[in-house]
Amino acid sequence: MKVGGYRPRNSWLRRQLDTRWRRWLILCFVGAAIVSVLMAAFIAPRQATLRMRYEIAQVSRTVDRLEGEQRRLVLEREALTSPAILAADLDALGLAPLELSRVTHLTSTGELVLPAPKPTPKPARPRTQRRAR
Repeated sequence: MKVGGYRPRNSWLRRQLDTRWRRWLILCFVGAAIVSVLMAAFIAPRQATLRMRYEIAQVSRTVDRLEGEQRRLVLEREALTSPAILAADLDALGLAPLELSRVTHLTSTGELVLPAPKPTPKPARPRTQRRAR
């Protein structure tokens, strides 16, 4: 014979919900927010500094390139306007050599020698034609 024990069904009992998980979840979110704020507080200034360093390096490269180009252009200008090159190309440029009598200069005694003034010729006036009536 089998003896069956009494087993209460306890259907009238309800388990109480465990609310500790909510507190744990809130603590996790608060901790994540604190870590995010701290990281932003420490990383943001360093990020701005790093970005400014990159911009400074880029501007420095641009300045170096422009200074090199300016040096090249100054050398080219000086080469093109040097007296030796201009003297060699007098005829091609339509220039005439200066006469010594047209140059103002200092003598060895410190006296200033001025060139003799030459009168400038007056330009010829073009004749106006009369209208025939």
